[in-house]
Amino acid sequence: MRWTDLHVSGVGAALGNLVPVDELDGFRDLRGSSQRAVSIAHGSTGMELAVRAGHNALASTAMTTTGPLPVPDLHFHAAIWRGSRGIDFWSRAAYVRTRLGLPAGHGIATELNAMSNSLVGGIDISARVLAGSPDLDTVLLTGGETFGPPAFDHLTADHGIAYGDGGSALILGRHPGLAQVLATSSYTDPTLEQLHRGGAPFLPPGTVEVGAEQVRQRKAQYLAAAGAGSVLRRTTEGVRTVVAGLLRESGLDTADLAWVLLPHYGAHQLQTQCLRPLGIPDSLTLKHVGDQWGHIGPNDQFIGLSHLLCRKAVHVGDYVLLVGIGIGMTWTAVVLRIEAVPPEMEGLAPPLLLPWRHSSQPVRRAGATAAG
Repeated sequence: MRWTDLHVSGVGAALGNLVPVDELDGFRDLRGSSQRAVSIAHGSTGMELAVRAGHNALASTAMTTTGPLPVPDLHFHAAIWRGSRGIDFWSRAAYVRTRLGLPAGHGIATELNAMSNSLVGGIDISARVLAGSPDLDTVLLTGGETFGPPAFDHLTADHGIAYGDGGSALILGRHPGLAQVLATSSYTDPTLEQLHRGGAPFLPPGTVEVGAEQVRQRKAQYLAAAGAGSVLRRTTEGVRTVVAGLLRESGLDTADLAWVLLPHYGAHQLQTQCLRPLGIPDSLTLKHVGDQWGHIGPNDQFIGLSHLLCRKAVHVGDYVLLVGIGIGMTWTAVVLRIEAVPPEMEGLAPPLLLPWRHSSQPVRRAGATAAG
């Protein structure tokens, strides 16, 4: 769907300490991922990281807004893992909102659960809600994740993916700010829901899941039954469909894109699930910073956008593609046109353990400005 009056007014990120993976147990399980480090937030909860990111998003909004900052009418919060959710039977969205100092008012604070597609998918959902709701003006999207042993080891819980701790936030509204949302597109293939369920039985009523997550085992069970080729065919169709639809709606081609922000899956998964199906080079991606942070659930793309703006790796007029992928499976693509790069944002940059390889920045095509 193409949009004409939807803008990103603020974006923020929060990470833990960046730890080289070879200092952690289990790093040998990441062979082929090219992961160099991972974000670990000792002593922090996912909600606290979301609050930190939210403050940064509000600060960046103030850089392009005159007058009072808008109070979000809607607030969608996301966390993919039970360990990131604090406690059960409780509102994480309300906790984050009140810790950001946002008052009571019109609208709702609630949660989204499209797994790692919750926040990019949340842009699509928010755009559609705002388009049909003239009484609403601003949407806040937040996310926060903290993984860790014994229930979810950062390096060994999944096959070939290092999971990191962190939070992100993005503020959407009807007035120009950091970027314009040009178009969004989503696609769902529910035949893949069993990929992360495997042969596991549902829990009996009144019980809760305990112990370590069985992500690897469940995937292996489904792949043995359905075949890896079948899964790859459907995931390839999903990501191609959503990106092709988005580019068609926005009137753009991949050659027009300055950056493509993808899940931080590690080298092998990034290649098979995203780069090869889309036919894009890794020079268009943040591969060389994602491999320092890890996969932070639904937050990867917002953290990446914050990185680009804070380090002036984008210029006004650049097109940036965000691709979200969530188990279940869902895909969402969003294309932004950069409207402003405030110099003050430099102080809000997500940390890097190792120097960012500026040589990995894309070669700009004719008519595009060079990245700094």
